[in-house]
Formats: sequence, C-alpha cells, structure tokens
Amino acid sequence: MLLFEEGLVPLLLLGLWIYCIFDVIAGDDVLIRNLPKGMWLLIVIFLPDVGSLAWLLLGRPLYAGWRPGDTTRRAPRRVVGPEDRDDFPTGPVPPPPRRIEPPRPQPRPLGSRADELAAWEEQLRQREEELRRREQGEDPKAP
Repeated sequence: MLLFEEGLVPLLLLGLWIYCIFDVIAGDDVLIRNLPKGMWLLIVIFLPDVGSLAWLLLGRPLYAGWRPGDTTRRAPRRVVGPEDRDDFPTGPVPPPPRRIEPPRPQPRPLGSRADELAAWEEQLRQREEELRRREQGEDPKAP
C-alpha cells in the first residue's frame, strides 16, 4: 500500500500532470483538437488525472512529437506489403509445373474381347429363350 500512497504511482501521476500542463501551454492554437486551448488548460489543471488522459487522447495534435509543444508532424507508419519490397518478382509469371500422368492401361487384344462379346451374347440369347418359355407357360428347366 505504501507504493500507492507515498511511492512511485503518485510521483508518476504528478509528472504526467506537469507534462500535460506544459504541453497544453506550448501547443499551437490551430493544431489543438476538440476544444480551445484555454479550456484544455483548465481541464488539465482542475482535473489532474482525468484531464491529463483526456488531453493526451482527445486534445493533443495528431502525430505530434513527444516533446511538449512539438508541432513537427510525424509521419504515420506506413504498412508495407510484399509487393512494395525491392525483391518482389515483377516479371512474367512462370508456368505451373507439368503434371506427370500415370501410365494408361494397355488395351486388350481384339481376340479376347471378341470372345467375351460372343459369350455375353450367348448368355443373353439363353436368358431371352428362358423368358419366352416362362411367358408361354412352359417349364423353364426343360430344354
């Protein structure tokens, strides 16, 4: 508890308050945001902690330096994408790598296909014959 009552935190808040008072006084009237310079000075003096934070967040000029009254504009940090780098390739896009296709199966000799086709036609003819016998009421197992 000694740290908060008589220690480091009150000393830091006092330093922040003095910094903000000097910053408001030294700031340029045209660059101060949201309120006139005199109102900011009153807010910082009469509301030390809240007024100091409000000054830093809402009243201080955008992109100002950290010295009190510094009005030199700091450039905001620019995001650099990969295409903005010097070593980014700018030439034509190389073609994608060629795909290696698996070998195609070799066709069977015509003789074996002709034999399979003949056997299939024979089975089909036998089934049609059996179906015709059933429709006529004959015994399907009789030859």
